[in-house]
Amino acid sequence: MRTLLRRLPAAVALSGLALMSVAARAADARDDVFKAYQKLMASRFAVDISTTGDSGTMKSHGEYDTVDRIHFRNDKMEMIVVPEGTWMKTGQDWMQPPMDMSGMVKQFVPKSIEDLRGMTKNAADLGATTRNGQGVHAYSYDVDTTVMGIHVTSTNRIFLNAAGQIVHAESDGEAMGHKSHTAQDIRYDDSIRVTPPK
Repeated sequence: MRTLLRRLPAAVALSGLALMSVAARAADARDDVFKAYQKLMASRFAVDISTTGDSGTMKSHGEYDTVDRIHFRNDKMEMIVVPEGTWMKTGQDWMQPPMDMSGMVKQFVPKSIEDLRGMTKNAADLGATTRNGQGVHAYSYDVDTTVMGIHVTSTNRIFLNAAGQIVHAESDGEAMGHKSHTAQDIRYDDSIRVTPPK
């Protein structure tokens, strides 16, 4: 019994160190996630998006001349969002919609790191893996936020290349009682420019 009591403080100290180590790893994972999104938001990139939900699968393509200048399209419509305004095309001609629809496009990327920090929980480092034959590092995190007045929760995974850039992201989300799975493949391209339609 005396031996057990003598060992107890050491055991408590070791368990405390283990808990601190877990907390430190979680904090490191959050920092890595935020750094990856900072790089994304400061880059020009193209993204192919596939979302599967109750009504089937929708494929979309976006080009981001940073997060303030976006050209987005799917099989139903095309949209350009720039600081000068928002334009939409569902047929042959571009028009400026009477209401701002830019939030629909901007929802795919956080507006700022502060926004991401506020809605991110449970970040975890999933370690090294491969994707399409390339070495990547995976992280997961949960999101709890409101988008365009709708409460959204999701579990997310991102995959970073050797430069710390997000090259693939997956999300299993729920909003208004509907569940969906979204996959995004990201390609960085500094030649991308988004301007108002002519």
